[in-house]
Amino acid sequence: MSDALSREKIVNGAALLPEETVRDLLGALDGWVLTEDGKAIECQLTTKTFLKAQALAALAGGIGELANHHPDLSYGWGYCRIRFSTHSAGGVTMNDLICASRLNSVL
Repeated sequence: MSDALSREKIVNGAALLPEETVRDLLGALDGWVLTEDGKAIECQLTTKTFLKAQALAALAGGIGELANHHPDLSYGWGYCRIRFSTHSAGGVTMNDLICASRLNSVL
């Protein structure tokens, strides 16, 4: 499922997904969770160096740039937190899940 999801197309004006649908689809995305407020999906990766965390942030940013669907990123020594949300929809759309799946595919 996750591999097929990564091949889906990013679309402008994607519709907000019901929380239940997001939770079901997250089951196929290792490491990703729905945020407490239900408006984004995120994962936190641990690293052994700052440079590796920076590289993960750059990778996630590059995937977002190619899709024109950019994540919110925070990183520091030992961690990189990646969050996808569709601000125009006010929460999680298929675009967010597709980008998360694409990132998982290259990790």
